[in-house]
Amino acid sequence: MSKQPHAPVTSSELALLQILWEASRPLNKQEILEKASADEHMFAKNSFHLLANELIAKGYLIPIDNGGIGRKNARRYAPTVSCNEFLALQVYSAKSYKPSDIPDILTALLDLTPGIDFEPVLAGIEAVIKKRRLAQG
Repeated sequence: MSKQPHAPVTSSELALLQILWEASRPLNKQEILEKASADEHMFAKNSFHLLANELIAKGYLIPIDNGGIGRKNARRYAPTVSCNEFLALQVYSAKSYKPSDIPDILTALLDLTPGIDFEPVLAGIEAVIKKRRLAQG
């Protein structure tokens, strides 16, 4: 399924995605609703299928059919993007975004993150830069 970075999500759709990101595995409807109640994620139980179908249409969610009967084998749902990919897609899809903004965006993220240990972050950024330079030739 293709990722549609221009497709914004509602707060309820985001809450459903957050449950799946936190779970790190596909969940069925019952598991999602249990986590929504326990973790105070906000969306109405009766809106689950509407939310799931909207996220499927936007390319952020896929249904996985286990082909069985009963709760343990019910259809499960998995996100098509990680939380970080989703956040990057939201920035990328902003009408005002330009690739030349990347250094300012990184600077803003670093400034907004209190108590950050810069060394591992900078090492990660340097590794990405090195990998990109090698890929370019």
